[in-house]
Amino acid sequence: MREGYGKLDNVEMSIWECCELLNDVLDESDPDLDEPQIEHLLQTAEAIRRDYPNEDWLHFTGLIHDLGKVILHPSFGELPQWAVVVDTCCAQN
Repeated sequence: MREGYGKLDNVEMSIWECCELLNDVLDESDPDLDEPQIEHLLQTAEAIRRDYPNEDWLHFTGLIHDLGKVILHPSFGELPQWAVVVDTCCAQN
């Protein structure tokens, strides 16, 4: 896996493009499957902004916290859910 992803040469995109790409990903561990992933990212960032208004780095962290799930997407190798999402991985053990 390190060989396939360690070079960081698979694609170049903006953070927003990556957020939008996550809308094509189904995270089986997410309790709110009716909402697109981007909605979850925005809600998380907004909740953190409300609770910690002076911590802009934390708002950004809330926005990007699930971007790693992009490797579930077919254009990034479509890795199995258990290999990417911690909630799913740990629930199976």
